[in-house]
Parts: sequence; structure tokens; C-alpha cells
Amino acid sequence: MPAQLIVVAYHYVRDLPRTRFPRIKGMLTDNFRRQVLLLGERYEMATLESALAFLAGKYQPARDLCLLTFDDGLKDHYSDVLPVLAERHIQGLFFVPTACLGGLVASVHKSHFLMAALDFEEYRQAFLRRLAEFSPGTRTEVNMIEAQLAYRWDAPEVAAFKYLLNFGLPEALRDQILDDLFAEYLGDESEFARQLYLSWDEAREMQTAGMLIGGHSHNHVALSLMDDDCQRADLETCAELLHSRLNLQPLWPFTYPFGQSKTFNSLTVQSLRDLGFACSFTTELGINGANQDPFSIRRIDTNDVVV
Repeated sequence: MPAQLIVVAYHYVRDLPRTRFPRIKGMLTDNFRRQVLLLGERYEMATLESALAFLAGKYQPARDLCLLTFDDGLKDHYSDVLPVLAERHIQGLFFVPTACLGGLVASVHKSHFLMAALDFEEYRQAFLRRLAEFSPGTRTEVNMIEAQLAYRWDAPEVAAFKYLLNFGLPEALRDQILDDLFAEYLGDESEFARQLYLSWDEAREMQTAGMLIGGHSHNHVALSLMDDDCQRADLETCAELLHSRLNLQPLWPFTYPFGQSKTFNSLTVQSLRDLGFACSFTTELGINGANQDPFSIRRIDTNDVVV
């Protein structure tokens, strides 16, 4: 059977019980360490260079390849992930939403931590009350099939609420409500961002240790929901900050925020090519064979991993 490329997507990796937010949906550091060990026994652990060579039909490995990717530029990736990968000489790809390294908390992360700090129904009702105040009559129904496909590890009611926030409401309205709730329940945004995300210095240390840093847009918004000018501006800002604040890299990868095929379009791909990105990763579930489009690389979630 021809070799395949498996790309694993990670987000939060932390010692959850000892953190301020033990209910965040993430992977325990010890479980991550064990999973990396098992993956290394089952697969040839890829670099981005070997993975792209394979996808282009220029490299035929003796066994399936596995590439590890980490979204959202989280401090966990420096403190908990980097030591595990460096010890085993495995390259990880770490994708940063560049606005977050400048002191902003992405809306999707505000929602994650509000959900972790409050009872889910308390959070949902607080959000819906403000929605009714700010924009009476706004529809809150969502397509449940799409919601559960997008958030397949969540209970239906949680999946529906996440889908409403990330895809069903006007961005400015959603952000206004989340900003109010975040300030009320979690405090100062800039200080929270400093504790949640990598610093540029830490990102450069990760590069020195053999890791690659990639783009995850500037503002972590579904790119296809933007008009063309805003989408280009977001991607240009992301690329400019990566190139000006980080060390040089032979290859610059990218991951689409939210990652489903509907969240990017042909303009996104062309803009990424024009800006010098070598490839991009989706959250579309699957594995990859030779001759795969390098700007629609499929991934699996860490929960999907079978070794």
C-alpha cells in the first residue's frame, strides 16, 4: 500500500488540574508525551520539508509519515510541548494569530475561557441576554448538521452555540458582547493575552530549537467571511509580522482559522501564494497521499489518533 501523510492537530496542551481553568478542553501534558512516543514508534516523524516533498511525489518513505501541528500560538506550546519535541528531535509546526502576540485575545479564545470559567448554561444565557439587548430580534437558529460536523467532540447544545458565535452572528456584534462578558468575568485583556499566548521572543527560541512558526491569520476570523480587501489586509499583516519579528525560515506554513473548506476561498489561497507561504492546513478530516494540493492539507484531531 502506498505511504500516506497523517497530520495531527493540537490546541491546548497543559497540566489542566493545576491551571486556573481546569475545564478547558485540552490534552494533559503527560498524555501528550505518551502520544508522541507512540506516534514515533508507528510512523516516520516528518518535517515540513519531507512532508511537502512527499505530497509533491518527490519522496517515498518506507512507512507512513506523521507531522505534528499546533494551532493558536499558545504559551502551552512553549512550556509544555517544546521540551517533549526537542527531547525526541521531532519538528513541530506552530501557528500564531499575530494580533494575539500583540496583546489581543481572539474572540474564539474569549469564548473558550468564558465557557471554562462559567457553567455552560450560565454563559449561554448571559450571552443571549446581551444579544437581545444589543440587537433585538437577531436569529439564533443554526444548522445542527453543520454545527455537529464542525464541533464533533462537543455536546449538541455546545456545538450549536459555538457555531452561532463563530459563523452565525455579525462579527462586530459578537465581539461587542464577548468583550463585555470577558471584561466582567475574566478581567484585563492585555494581561490575559500575555499569559495565554507566546511572546515573539519565545517563538524565536522555538525556531532555534528546530521548530517552525507559521501563520494563522492576523485576527483569527474565518477568512471567507471577510470582503476581499479585508482578507488581503489581514493576511498581509500576518505575513509582515512573521517576517519582521521572527528568524528567517526556508518554508513558511499557514493554517486557516477554523479550517473547514467553507472558511477559505480561492482568494485566500492566491493571497497566501503571493505572500510566500509554502502550504496551508485545514481541519477537514482525513489523511493525505502523494499529489495532494499543498494548500488544502487535511488533518486529524489528537482525539482521532490510533496507534
